[in-house]
This record gives sequence, structure tokens and C-alpha cells, in this order.
Amino acid sequence: MTADNQPTLSNALVSPKGRANESGVFWVVIGASAGGLEALKDLLAGLQSLNNTIVLIAQHLDPKHPTILRDLLSRITDIPVKLVEDATRPEPGVIYIVSPGHNALVKDGEIILKPAAAIGPKPSINLLLTSLAEDIGEKSIAIILSGTGSDGAQGIMAVKSANGLVLAQDETTAKYSGMPRAAIDTGFVDLILQPKEIAIEMLSYIESAGQAMRRLSSPKVRTSLEKIFQRILEQTGYDFSGYKLKTIQRRIARRMAVHKVVTIDDYLTLLSSSAIEVESLFKDLLISVTSFFRDTEAFQDLNLVIEKIVENNEEGNQIRVWVPGCANGEEAYSIAILFQQACLKFSKEASFQIFATDIDEFALSLARRGAYSSGQVKDIPEPLLKQYFVAKDDQYWVSKYIRDRVVFARQNVIMDPPFSRLDLVSCRNLLIYFSLELQRQVFQVFHFALKQNGYLFLGKSESASNTVPELFEGYLKQSQIFIRKKTNLSPRLDQVSSAISLAQTRQKSPSHTGLIQEKNLVVEQLDKILLDQLFPTAIVLDGSGQVLHIRGKVEAYLSFPQGKIDTNILSLIREDLKVDVRALLQKARREGYAATQALFYESKVASQALFLAIKRIDIEPQSPDTFVLTFTQVDLSEAFISGTGLLNEGSELANDNLRKEVAVFKERLQTSIEELETTNEEMQSTNEELQSANEELQSANEELQTANEELQSTNEELSTVNQELEVKSYELEQVNNDLEHILSHMDEKVILVDNRLRLLRFTKKAGETFGINGGDLGQTVTTLGLSVDVPNLRQELLNVIEGEKERQIRLRKKDKVYYLRLLPYKSQMSQIVGVMMFFDLPWAHKNDGLNVDGHLNFQLLGDYLPIGLVVIDGLGNITYVNNKVQEFLGFSSEALVYKSVNILMPEPYSQHHNLYLENYQNDKPAGIVGQWREVTALNAAGQRILTKLRIEETWINAQRHFIGFMGNQQMVDEFEARKS
Repeated sequence: MTADNQPTLSNALVSPKGRANESGVFWVVIGASAGGLEALKDLLAGLQSLNNTIVLIAQHLDPKHPTILRDLLSRITDIPVKLVEDATRPEPGVIYIVSPGHNALVKDGEIILKPAAAIGPKPSINLLLTSLAEDIGEKSIAIILSGTGSDGAQGIMAVKSANGLVLAQDETTAKYSGMPRAAIDTGFVDLILQPKEIAIEMLSYIESAGQAMRRLSSPKVRTSLEKIFQRILEQTGYDFSGYKLKTIQRRIARRMAVHKVVTIDDYLTLLSSSAIEVESLFKDLLISVTSFFRDTEAFQDLNLVIEKIVENNEEGNQIRVWVPGCANGEEAYSIAILFQQACLKFSKEASFQIFATDIDEFALSLARRGAYSSGQVKDIPEPLLKQYFVAKDDQYWVSKYIRDRVVFARQNVIMDPPFSRLDLVSCRNLLIYFSLELQRQVFQVFHFALKQNGYLFLGKSESASNTVPELFEGYLKQSQIFIRKKTNLSPRLDQVSSAISLAQTRQKSPSHTGLIQEKNLVVEQLDKILLDQLFPTAIVLDGSGQVLHIRGKVEAYLSFPQGKIDTNILSLIREDLKVDVRALLQKARREGYAATQALFYESKVASQALFLAIKRIDIEPQSPDTFVLTFTQVDLSEAFISGTGLLNEGSELANDNLRKEVAVFKERLQTSIEELETTNEEMQSTNEELQSANEELQSANEELQTANEELQSTNEELSTVNQELEVKSYELEQVNNDLEHILSHMDEKVILVDNRLRLLRFTKKAGETFGINGGDLGQTVTTLGLSVDVPNLRQELLNVIEGEKERQIRLRKKDKVYYLRLLPYKSQMSQIVGVMMFFDLPWAHKNDGLNVDGHLNFQLLGDYLPIGLVVIDGLGNITYVNNKVQEFLGFSSEALVYKSVNILMPEPYSQHHNLYLENYQNDKPAGIVGQWREVTALNAAGQRILTKLRIEETWINAQRHFIGFMGNQQMVDEFEARKS
């Protein structure tokens, strides 16, 4: 890469957006996959209401098929269920489902949909939960239900870091335990429950979440909080008493709400009896919140500092940076990118190394992985994102070049030794959680670790020049960038080591009081030994050789390598003393005491002899082994060494002989050391080969993992589809049973055939009338030999299928006339898939009179007749007219139905109609019913029309009705012809 076409930070960076959760509404995201439908039903069945709560379901679905999940869940709960098919601003009290084929994100209080990647679960629960945590914060609730794979395990970490609640289904109740197990294994799940219990606990948490915080705000709880700190210290070795109370109180309040504990004293009782709860609270207190290029303007100023460091760096010198409290690694990678950009800008091959540390081992594991969601990289400028990240499986992976520049390690900035000779320390938004006293201590550590004129980069709410003005001064104060001051107040090595040893000793102590007493005992016992034996220089060691305390000037005997300091004495002791110290320490462990004879060397002043001694000291009966290593230096100008190794007066000859003898031993020792170094180099070469082979295996393993994830994703989709099909199959079976029941009790005669004329269904009445039974199903209807002969039935059916128009056929059986109506049977896609055959008995011939059946289907009859048909009830109101009446008189059906028949009669007939009707009902005069008459009718235009009219009387539902047939002579002739 060259510097000519590199994007600049100032041009590329955009300001990050803040969280949108201002309304106080809780957001619940439920992640599920294979086997999730049953769990979702159980969970939603326990939700009676959702006051001030939004629920969003991310169920892995097949993107190629529509889902019926909304319909299925709507039957379980009275709470509204909606499918999210576009960007939506959700409302409290509603359950939302992510539609198939999309990933969902929460941004500025809205649900945003994006196309899902080809590989991986759809929708991605990890992406959704990460965006939820970033946008909603501590009112986020994550629930993981049945499913294969591990989707959601990364996302719940983001929710937990935002102080949200995480629940998981008990894997023993899950149809597929992969997803719940992966979530539980992270250690970030608050409660593991059955789906019905999850609903209860979720509602309880929402109701009580704010009450616990209000109780903890009382000044009366300070003593209880100190007891909580002490309980954590006893179990974990970490002391949170120096942290600011507000953050601690919020985390404790959340744990109280989870366990439905009312008072702080009750929670303290729980901690006293539960080591698991202590560990859970400890994890909650670890702050793991960061982002790429957090605070754009500050990083623009930091970029100026980094460019200055790179530009002024001498060739061959390594640039060293420390990022304490690195969390998930975003800040460390951001700084690495800026250093690489600066190297390209100045065309320098500068070597830089970034040490990123934290006490949260899980956060460090994520940082080492170097994979981030699209929500996590949203603040990275697009050019930098393309240049330093690789997009894969809905995630962005840090490029190998940048990853190799960052070393991640577990370290407590308060207790553990610092790095040294650093050009830059970036510690942002960590000190704000510390008390002022603890901040001063950490600033002293930073001052010791930095080079002269080294830089310190802090968060916008932190300041070094105000807290420790004697150590740091402002450089770019608007961005909280400070420069190290040269001062005599800088802590000496022995002071830093003493502080470290004190912190390590406190880790092992049962209480603050015991810590102070133990420290005093160490110093008092050491002083007694040194005074008794007149040893002015000494180092206190534990049984493994770790330095606990330093007394006197030991700089002449210790050397400090670059990089992270190892406080083991064998790492710090001078090379020419290492063999002797190792041997002495081993002997002292066995025997309690060991000492060397004189070790000779030349100084600028005179020849020197050095005596080393190690002795076990007893601090407390139950304390681990503790040793004191003493250094006694003697000037040989005042004495010589006898053959016994003791200081006595003697001659120069003895002195020379001893020097020669020592030289021989040292030469032999040097040879042994060189042989060991050669062996070590060979082992390192073998180790590199093994690492190379391991990398190849890891690469192959990653490919297999990718293939496995694809198979898992496919399996989840198939499982989900199978569940929906099972439900659909059950529903179809129910519908089929209902349909069979309806068909067996219908009075209508109906037959259904497919487009190949095969018999599909028929009603019981149709079977009885036309002689068909269940054994005929699937047979071609034209070959069944129906008891009612239908001329040319095959062609009539094919005409309906091909022409898509209905047909009507007049049939006769004995003395009865049937009408067969053929209607095209269409699918949901409007394709003709068969024919529906309706049979009806309009009338029977008896003598020459027309007696109408009481079950007459007037619409079927009217559409078939070539003449006008009017049906009138006993009160003289029109109840039906066919199309021929509308064509003949010009009235629409709406204009006539439910109107008096008088509307069709001109004056004076309309005035006498009611009298005629009454006379007929009383006397039944001849000549009115059953005969054709010529009458005058009134059309829609008000014109008189001469028409033929025949009236028949019938009874429908025990009510008298009249049927009028009307038209011109041609229509009457055609009607009579059809009757015959």
C-alpha cells in the first residue's frame, strides 16, 4: 500500500449517533430457531398484557417461502401480532415478527429491515441484539429459545454490557438445545427458565426494575455496599471500593430486580450464601462498553499526535502503545489503524506494537477474535472499513496485518505491573468509574510507564492536568490529550514494585483489616531480619519467586526488559546472577536457607565481591512460603577471600588464585548457557513449525466451521418449515373433516370434478340422486353411469374448463325437470382446476298446471329462462327479478327489489291492485292464475308497454308467494317451447 491514495481521518470520520431510548419503554427481543414455535406458544400464552413494552420476535425462517407464524401466534394470545415487512416505528403493547429473508436492526427507536446474507441464519439474532443494546441501552431484554447453532450468543453480551436483562430457555425443555446452551456457556445469562416462567419473570423484572435503584440511592445503604465490596473481594480478589458508586448501584439494582429482592440487606444475605451470585455480580461490574473511533473530534486530534510520533520516530525504534481497559478491542484496533495510516503517509516502515489489556477475560476473547457486527462498525469511515476489514458472514473481520499489531492480555491496571517506555497511553472512559484517590494512583502508574514527553489520551469526562498537575500537562485539552511532565515526583521503581506487591497481597487477604495487618507484619519481620543480620539490600519473594517487596537499592542487580514486566525474580535478576539465584531458591525451598560463596566482578571504583543469601521467613502460620533474598557487597581493596569463602585478612596471592578459579567456573558456566540457548533456539524453531501447522489446521477448521454453519442454517430453516407444515397439515385435516361433515348434511346436490374430469367430492343428496358413492372418488365422472342422463356431458365440462364460462343444461328424469349448472372451479392463482356441478329441481309437470317447488332456487331458474321472472310476496312486494325483466322494462334490480309491484303498473291498475290481491286471497277468482293474459306494464322511462303475463302461486317457507312470467310474444313462445 502507498500513502498517495489513503483516506484521511479528518475527511472520513462521521459523528456517531447516541442512543434513542428516551421514552422509558422496554424492548424485548426473542430469538428462536428450530423447535422455537412450541416455545414461543408457551411463552406468549403467559403474557396477559404488555404495558410499556415492545416485543420483537426473530425466528429463523426459510426466506423462499411466506410464513404463517403470525397466524399461528395470533391464536395463542389476545395481544396484537404484526409482521414487520418494512421500516416500522413500533408501538408498546404489540408483538412484532421479522419477515423471512431479512435481517432486522433497531435504530433511533425504529425497526429497520435489511436483506439477509446468503450464508448464515436469517434473521441474524446477533445483529438484532447488538443494535438493540446500542440503541435502547439498559431497557433491553434478550430471550434465547430453542434452536441449533449459536446465534444470539454474541448479541446477549452486548445487551448485558448495556445493563440489560438476558434470559434463556432451560435446555432440558428445548426441542433443540444448541442456541440456549451457547448462550448459557457465555456466562451472561441472568436466568435459565422454562418458556412459561420466562414470561412471568420478564413482566416482574419490568415492573420492579426502577424500584431497586431508588432504594439504593439512599445514603443509609453505604454500609451495606461496603459489605458487598468486601464479599466480592474475598471471592474474586478484586476490590471495587474505589469505584464510583453510581455505576455500582445501577448494576446491583439490576441484580436485585432479577432476583426480586426488595432491600439491599436482603441482597447482601443472598451474596453471603451464594458464590454463584457473587460471580454474577462481579461480571456485571466489569465495564465492557466501547466503539470504533468513539468521539470523532477527539480521534481527529489523536491522529495529529500519532502522525507526530511516527514522523519523529527514529529508524529501528519500536513505537509502543498501551490501551488499558480495552474491552472488546474496538479502541485498540482504531489506534492501530491510525498508526498504519500515519506510516503510509510518511512512507515509513515504522514498527509499532499496541498492548491492549483488560480484566474481563471474555471481552478479551472477543477482542482477539476480531469480528464485529455491522452495528459495531457503523462509525468507521467507509474507506477505512474497506481497507482494514474483511466482510464475511454478516460480520466484519479485522485484517491480519492490523490484528498482528495488537497484543491482548489480562491485566489489572490497579494491581499489576505496567508496561514501560511507552509513546502513548489511551485510557478512555475507565477512570470515570474510579474514585479520586484511585485515579491519582493510576495516573502515577501511567507517568512511570510513559517515555519523557509521552502522550496520555483520556475520555472527555476525565482530566489528568486537574487531578495530577505535577505529572501531566494539557497538550490538546479540548480532546483530553496530555503530555508527560518531567518531575522529581515520579515514582521510583521500588515504590511501584511496593505498590504492586501490596495489591497482590490484598488479593489473598480475607479483609481490609487483615490486609493492613499482613502488610505491617511483612515490613516488621523484614526490618527485624535486616537489622539482625545487617543486610541493607533485600527482596521479598513468594514461593514461586514473584517479587513482593523491595528494600534498598537493587538497580545494580536487576535488569528490566522491554515490554510487559514479569515480576518473577528470575526474569528481573541480572543474567550473570540468574544461575546462582535459581539454585539458591530451589535449595531454600527444600531446606529453608541457602547462601553462596563470593561472586567476583569489577566495578568502576574497585574489585567487588557479592554474597547472596535466601532465607524462608514466617509471616503467619497459615500463609504461603515467603523468602527474603539479601545482597551483601564487599570491596576487595579492603579484604581478600580465603578458600573457605569467608572474609579474612590474607595475601594478594590467594586473591589472584581465587580470581583464576572463579574465571574457570564462569567460563564453564558460559559454555553451558550457550548450549542451553542453542537448544532453546532449536525448540523455538520447532515451535514455529508447530505453530505453522496449527495455523493450517485452524484454517481448515474454520472452513469446516463455515460449512457446518451453512448446514446448521439450512437444517434450522428446514426444521422451521417442517413445523409450519405440521401445523398446516393439522389445520388441513381439521378443514377436511369440517368439509366432509358439511357435505354429508347439505340438502343441495353438488358434485366437484378436477380438470381431468375425475370425481373429487359430492354431497350426500347428490350421491343419492345420481347413484354415486365413495368408491367412485377419483374415477372419471363421464364413465360412472349417472342415474340422470346428461347428454354430451364430457364436452360440456371441457367447454367450461377451456372457455372459463358457466353453462346451464335442462335435464328430465321421469316426471321431473332438473337444471344442471356448470361453474369453473378456480385456484387462488385464478387458474381453472376443475368444475362445480350444481343440480336443482325447479318444477314438476302435473296435468298442464305449473306447481313450483317450495325450495326453488330462483336465481338459478331466472338466469336460465328466456322470459322475465318476477317473484312477489303475499303483501305485494317484489323480492326478485331476473335479467330479462331488467332488459325488457329497463329497471335495475336495485330499483325494483323490496318495492311494491305497483311500480310496474300504470294508472288506474296500480290503484286497484291491492283490491285484486285481497279478492284473490279470499275468493281465488278464475282467470288470474295459471293462464297467459295480455296486460299493460310501465317501464323505467314511464312508458306503457303491452306484455304477456302469467301468474303462478307457490309457497315458500309456509308463506304465499306469486311468480310472474312476463315478456313479448316471441319470449312466451320460446318459454313454452323449452317446457315441452
